[in-house]
Amino acid sequence: MGLSVTTTVSPDGGAVLSVRGEIDHGNADELRSAIQSVLASRRPHTVRLDLGLVTFLDSGAVGALVASHRMAAAEGAQLVVASTSPFVSRQLDIAGVADLLGAPHTTA
Repeated sequence: MGLSVTTTVSPDGGAVLSVRGEIDHGNADELRSAIQSVLASRRPHTVRLDLGLVTFLDSGAVGALVASHRMAAAEGAQLVVASTSPFVSRQLDIAGVADLLGAPHTTA
C-alpha cells in the first residue's frame, strides 16, 4: 500500500494531516513535502499529524518526521503527532522521538 496524505483545517486554525498507508525511505520525502507545503501555504500555528492509519514506519520515515518537526519550529509552528497506530507508537518509542513529537503513548 502506498502513502496517502489528506490535509484539513482544524477549528482552531491549525492544520491536520491525516496519513494513511506505509511510510518508508522510498516515500518519506512525500510526507515531508506535504508538511512543508502546508507550512508555506497556510502558515498554521500547529500541524497535527494523524498517523492512526499508518501501517508501517521505518527509520527514513522517523528521520522525515524529525526533520519536519525542526522545519515547523523554524517557521514558528509546532508539529505534533496527534494519534498513532500501536505499531507507529512502538516505532517512535524505540527511536526515542515520541516525546519530541508529542506522540501519544500506548500501553500495548
